Amino acid sequence: MNEPHPTPDEDRRLLSRCFSGDRKASENLVRRFSGLVYKTVQRTLLTKNVPFSKQDMEDLHNTVFLKLLEHECKKLRQYRGKNGCSLASWIRVVTVRTVLNHIRKKGMDAIGWQRKRLALEDISELKSQRAETLAVMERSEQERLLEEGIQHLSARDRLFVKLHFEKAYSVEEIAETMRISTQNLYTIKHRVIQRIKNYVEKAGY
Repeated sequence: MNEPHPTPDEDRRLLSRCFSGDRKASENLVRRFSGLVYKTVQRTLLTKNVPFSKQDMEDLHNTVFLKLLEHECKKLRQYRGKNGCSLASWIRVVTVRTVLNHIRKKGMDAIGWQRKRLALEDISELKSQRAETLAVMERSEQERLLEEGIQHLSARDRLFVKLHFEKAYSVEEIAETMRISTQNLYTIKHRVIQRIKNYVEKAGY
């Protein structure tokens, strides 16, 4: 896959649409820079002589896009385009920093995912499937357990949670964006829901 070379105007238009919550723009961002992120992840790991698997590359790839899209594109909003820096160059810098952070923390707590707060109402399927048990929990305890359950997911699964439950992408849209078959993504969805349910149940609820 060739590295994209968008013009500065295309960069600004894409970012503007992402900031306004345009779902198609987020999909385009992932498609446009997916190859660049994969290559940068691989090159950085090789440069640091760190052994890695295909799954490691996929996890780090997904972590980068999770960082770019979460919290209303907070990380994307930090891009300023100064001194001729293109969006591609800046995403490359974010990717390198993500990989280096992974290397530093490897062996301590894997990739060390930061916690992500998802309101209970954004996870309607989890709520409906376990309404009878969640009903007896305090709101703060519900959110805490859901946060911790999501924290234990892989980068790919966390990206799916964000796109599907928070941004309301359909499974078909996410499958196309993440380059995964729809059937496999439905399996991932079922597994994600089950893992979070199991985590809540193991906590005694």
